[in-house]
Amino acid sequence: MSDFSDLCPLFNTGVYSEITLPYVQLSTRTTTQQFAGLPAFGRSVIVTHAYVRKHTTFAATCTAIKALLYKAASWATAYASKTWFASYTLSSTVATQIVGKYLAMTVTATTFSATDVLSLMVNKSETAARHIDVLVRYKEK
Repeated sequence: MSDFSDLCPLFNTGVYSEITLPYVQLSTRTTTQQFAGLPAFGRSVIVTHAYVRKHTTFAATCTAIKALLYKAASWATAYASKTWFASYTLSSTVATQIVGKYLAMTVTATTFSATDVLSLMVNKSETAARHIDVLVRYKEK
């Protein structure tokens, strides 16, 4: 992950940057597995917004799967020390959840230190092959 913001931090103050967790598969995961994430940002940032987008239409049996973003001290201990800060409930019954449309997650602005990692989990298991993208917007602290 290199966005070159460390070269000119003064000029990047207040500017939002974005990073995407692309094409994350929701199937074959349990509720205790982290299954997508980012390496540490390498500097202090504030995550302010997050969006989720469906790649596939969800089956009628697929309701109320909550995508959860959390921060942790490291990738190895991410689940044990999770701090949820963003969520979105994905469903097959909500007409506004159109495939390909980014949907705003409920986010509590969260500060990440240089070593904190960002991860994605779901609140329940899903057997069917469903894929999402997660876009995370952040700014320098």
